[in-house]
Amino acid sequence: MKKDLIKLIDSRKEIEKMFHPFDGGKGTSFELISDVPEFQNWLQEIKLELQGIYDRTHDTFVWETINLCGKRLDGFTEKKYFIELVGKLQAIRKNIDKYYPDEEKESGLSHSQGGASSMKKKPLIFISHSSKNKDQVAKIADLLRSINLSPRRDIFCSSLPGYGIPNGANIFDFLRERFLNYDLHIIFVHSPEYYESPVSLNEMGAAWVLRANATSLLLPGFDFSGMKGVIGSDCIAIKLDGDRSEVKDRLNQLRRELESEFDISDNEDIIWEEARDKFISEINGDVSTKNENISATPALITEEMKQLLKKVADAPGGQILITSDLESGTYIQIGSEVVAKEYPDRREYVVWEEALNACLKEKYIERKSKEICVITNAGYKVVEMYIIT
Repeated sequence: MKKDLIKLIDSRKEIEKMFHPFDGGKGTSFELISDVPEFQNWLQEIKLELQGIYDRTHDTFVWETINLCGKRLDGFTEKKYFIELVGKLQAIRKNIDKYYPDEEKESGLSHSQGGASSMKKKPLIFISHSSKNKDQVAKIADLLRSINLSPRRDIFCSSLPGYGIPNGANIFDFLRERFLNYDLHIIFVHSPEYYESPVSLNEMGAAWVLRANATSLLLPGFDFSGMKGVIGSDCIAIKLDGDRSEVKDRLNQLRRELESEFDISDNEDIIWEEARDKFISEINGDVSTKNENISATPALITEEMKQLLKKVADAPGGQILITSDLESGTYIQIGSEVVAKEYPDRREYVVWEEALNACLKEKYIERKSKEICVITNAGYKVVEMYIIT
């Protein structure tokens, strides 16, 4: 039944809290949930409800979600899997009446008998942000336009020309009317400036009270730990200066969700992908010199450094593992490939070690621990500028 599926989907935040750290060995760790009975029960109940929908409608999106529910989990990518599943479930919840037409008719009949309107509200995106971040918000709005969303008609953003409040309108009355009369999808743009703005915090509170659908974007330099208030760090969010592959995946999920909400089906993937990649580069470029101390004069980048950065950029999580054993001595591992061992070929190992140390010095790579290094935004830029992928 509709109410049962809604209840299951709305319990996703409680389910997500069941993720727990797991030691994968060799200095690697990841978050695991597949061994939690409550998660498995929740997953099977979701699958059962979706199967009932598919049997009636033969909806391809529902079928894709059912298949995802049955995917075998491998431990390493369970967090990514959960994010993808929740994205699909939220899209289904947003269009729940489409999948339960008989219940909608009954609901509409009872509303009309009571004199209330059962008309579906028009969707609208509201970008909640600090006016001090308007340059970054303009880039977010440009990204949304790449999926055929229009200023003012589909997107409301108070600080951008063409997206904001008409001349002569009272800002608070205008906001209240939008909250009451539209099916809002709130995009929260989290930053230190956002939490210093009383207006922004009021918008966050209003969205929470109205239970509006929401997505959180964390601007570069702002961490999950800084999320406060009713939209806290327990919410699923997109950290825009996080791992590139993860940011792309989460933005892809947001695209699919918005296309479902606005009933858009004719967008070209290549247009979106170009806009998405440009957005990620530009939004991180805003703070690259501030956060990574990149010299105004480009450093000499050797062929060995290029090879190293290319491999790391292509590796899951952009990680390098530096460890040792009795047989090989110290060795450098990128993804599943051991690229250099101290023994038996010390000379080859030294070449890779020098390249790694040079990348660390130029801040193309940074240390996360004694054994783990990761590529930085500056490192990704080197790959994009100098290396043909």
